[in-house]
Amino acid sequence: MAASIAGFWATAAAFDERIAVVVTARDLPRGHVLSATDLAPAQVMLGDVPHIAWTPSAPETLAGLAVGHALPAGSLVGTHLLVEPSIRAFGDALEVVVPLDTSLAPSGVREGDVVLLVDPGAAPSRERAGRPRSVIRTLDLAAFDGSAMRLFVPPAQWVWWRALPGELGAPPMALPVPLGGDAAALAADLDELWAASYSQETAALQPFGGQWRDQAAPGELEVLTPVDLSLAPSGIAQGDLALLIDPGAPRGSADGGRPRSVIRAVRLEHYEDGVLGVWAQPAEWVWWKSLPQQLGAAPMVLRVPPGTDTDAVAEQLNNRWQQAWEQG
Repeated sequence: MAASIAGFWATAAAFDERIAVVVTARDLPRGHVLSATDLAPAQVMLGDVPHIAWTPSAPETLAGLAVGHALPAGSLVGTHLLVEPSIRAFGDALEVVVPLDTSLAPSGVREGDVVLLVDPGAAPSRERAGRPRSVIRTLDLAAFDGSAMRLFVPPAQWVWWRALPGELGAPPMALPVPLGGDAAALAADLDELWAASYSQETAALQPFGGQWRDQAAPGELEVLTPVDLSLAPSGIAQGDLALLIDPGAPRGSADGGRPRSVIRAVRLEHYEDGVLGVWAQPAEWVWWKSLPQQLGAAPMVLRVPPGTDTDAVAEQLNNRWQQAWEQG
């Protein structure tokens, strides 16, 4: 092929009459999917050499087709060299289309950019650990249509690229590296920034400090339960003795309603900003985790003085609330 290209140019130079044809604007690897910028016009004398005549619309018409052979810059483009892209091998390469999230780049992402491929991460919650946003790798963005890039890669890499969005739980993000920028340094700075931000998010979900998790006995599980403080206008504090209360439901509710009632007495050994922390064995953990759903609302707390006969107080309150509910 190299010899034929060289001979083609030598022949073309010997004649005066030339026509406009389509040639490659840059080196293209085998399997590369064409974009309009990959093609350029050239004035040549061809004879019977297969070619595609240049027209202003030719680049857009040919965009999306793949080259079946590696083509150096300036190579003549013929229909015999172009194939429909598909999930099949170009030699040992397979096609994969990878969606990209460009929301990190307000000015946009363009084909030819050097970009950082970024794991979008997952926000931490009380149910899952999550993970910080982080840079996966640096790559030259090619065959990018504004929402996805098309790659031709060896089978092992094909499996990795195909699985990537599913493993991340979202499309990978693309962040362009500034022209002349140090991609490795930028990646290190961003990873440090994102890790610190993630640590702050995780700490905000843990109101009892770093030693909280050290207080769990073997087999115990964590429950963080928001509580309703409307029965404690003067507030409550860690260490208080309190009654945990079902807020009830009005008569005529879908389930018939129920009066407010005392569930149990609790010592607020771990309490901060409206959240009650409990370490519990699995059966007790299930009870605590399902409590807000069973009540249809956050449980209420009512602080009582130390030494209070909580059973007697609970009986009095339950009788009063039962009467009020029946009259209401």
